[in-house]
Amino acid sequence: MTNSIYVLGAGGHGRVVLDTLLANNIKVTGILDVQASLPHLVWGIPILGGDEYLDRVSTANTFLVNGLGANPKIFRRRNLFTVMKSRGFRFKSFQHPSAIVSNRIDIQEGCQVMAGVVIQTEVTLEENVVINTRASIDHDCIIKSHAFIAPGSILCGNVTVASSAFIGAGAVVLPDIHIGENAIVAAGAIVTKSVSDSWIVAGNPAGKIGVNDQ
Repeated sequence: MTNSIYVLGAGGHGRVVLDTLLANNIKVTGILDVQASLPHLVWGIPILGGDEYLDRVSTANTFLVNGLGANPKIFRRRNLFTVMKSRGFRFKSFQHPSAIVSNRIDIQEGCQVMAGVVIQTEVTLEENVVINTRASIDHDCIIKSHAFIAPGSILCGNVTVASSAFIGAGAVVLPDIHIGENAIVAAGAIVTKSVSDSWIVAGNPAGKIGVNDQ
């Protein structure tokens, strides 16, 4: 039986995800977004309703794609993945055709590698990770579950980004740095030392400016 693929969300990130799937000639069955008006098409793909639509489909031959972005808190995206996994659904991983990705990396379930990304050897992407447009991930980095790497950011070698952390657009993380769980690195920050769990850091060099209370 042919698998069905549904994109969850029709906002900005959802449309980028959809565009990447179509660039890979992946057939998308439909889009689910409770906030979108019906009937409605996005590039010929129908919006079928909200998440309740999944009550009528079999988990055995259905793949989901997480179309929620980060702003920069990622709890809605993480929670959507967790809830749907608990219901027995599987999430599809993919990469844009323009991405340059080593053959020697570990990409787990639900990861998204967007246009222009470069990922070097011995990198691990755990489940539900986003490496967004033109980000660069160098050798031996570990990006843990639900982390979101924003456009144009640079992770040098041997960086660890813990679960649910957010690296902002254009940020640079120097080698051997650990970014803590739920931490937020602001756009354009230059991270020269490790960041504790839930810290929000900004500037050059990056310093603590707050706490992520999600």
